[in-house]
Amino acid sequence: MIKTGYSTIKRGFTLLEVLVAMVILSISLLAAIKVASEVTASAIYLQDKTIAQWVAMNKVTEMRLAKKLPKPGKSNGEDEMAGRDWRWDIEVKTTPYPQLREIHVGVKPASDDPDSAPSALVISLVGEL
Repeated sequence: MIKTGYSTIKRGFTLLEVLVAMVILSISLLAAIKVASEVTASAIYLQDKTIAQWVAMNKVTEMRLAKKLPKPGKSNGEDEMAGRDWRWDIEVKTTPYPQLREIHVGVKPASDDPDSAPSALVISLVGEL
């Protein structure tokens, strides 16, 4: 408190004002943490989806570079990319054209449930020249 000639001036905040400011600050910080958490989860999801897409495209490229046309049927296996194991499932289907096959490649993290949906699905055509 500062005394002047005619009046008294009070400086500072009351306890109630400080508590209200702390509540507002804590709500703001909680909202910021929630947004940061969602952004991080989204980035991880997109990273997984991108790497799964690369694994699938690698499998299609391997089939295109092979000297012979793939046989119709299903196969699966695991590959490592970006320090993680990925499970791939390939289904080769016939087409009306004898020198052309339809390839479905689904990829997901190897740690996921085998019956869960793939993180990436690539459908391509592979043929003989």
